[in-house]
Amino acid sequence: MQRITKITIWLLAAGWLAGCEKKDDLVYTSDDGVYFDFSLNSLTNTRTDSVLYSFALFPDKSFDTVLLPVRISGNRTGVARKLRVSLVTNKTTAQAGLHYKVLDAEYVLPADSGRLDIPVVIYNTDPLLAEKAVKLMLQLQPTGDFKTMFPKLDTAKIIFSNRLEKPLWWDIWVGELGDYSRVKHELFIRVSGTNKLSEDRTDWQATPKVLYHTRRFRAFLTNPKTWTEENPEAGYVVTPGANGTLEFYHSENTAKKYVLTLNPADGRYYFTDEDGDPVI
Repeated sequence: MQRITKITIWLLAAGWLAGCEKKDDLVYTSDDGVYFDFSLNSLTNTRTDSVLYSFALFPDKSFDTVLLPVRISGNRTGVARKLRVSLVTNKTTAQAGLHYKVLDAEYVLPADSGRLDIPVVIYNTDPLLAEKAVKLMLQLQPTGDFKTMFPKLDTAKIIFSNRLEKPLWWDIWVGELGDYSRVKHELFIRVSGTNKLSEDRTDWQATPKVLYHTRRFRAFLTNPKTWTEENPEAGYVVTPGANGTLEFYHSENTAKKYVLTLNPADGRYYFTDEDGDPVI
């Protein structure tokens, strides 16, 4: 009886293994699709569908390229395939040619690849970007090679501006930096060598680095022309402007210039902030 039981178990096991082996022979036959592969926010467990960008953090750039990650659902193949994105016009405030380069008609996914970064060129030439952000919304479209099967994953937004907001660390180091203004913040990023200071004033290891950046900035405000001459590697210049003024700008971004006005009382040139006050 025990021998019969053992034989029965072996036969059942053999049948189960045979069934597993048969299932392993199954192949993926679903249509190939594409979707934007943005990561999940670990705190809220929600999908990110936007790229936030500020040219104010990159003052030497008159344009930049934002990469939108696209991934396929399905099989990789040994041939290149095409995918397409279109503009969602009723949810886009950016203007083609002024704020971004017109999109390509199609983008090519290389052979044997499962993902592609779609490049979107954005421009920093509109002065109004210093006052407001614009939005560019894109949507994946089906092609002869790919379907769009995931409605919640087929759109992506790029929101960009040339505007800064007062950071927490400014108040922490206000004794070194002085009163806040957006113009002053922009200039700090341009010449200090950093776009962020420590938010912990009790960290003695961070203090020397903070003092280096803030004192570099103070030296610049005292005499911008001398600073540019002593730091040619930074790429900034000061040239004569209209009506006895001077203009400070990066040699690779002449579209963004800061005017320096002479103060006869002390013989120094000062920048002017967004409220018309001197930057000191």
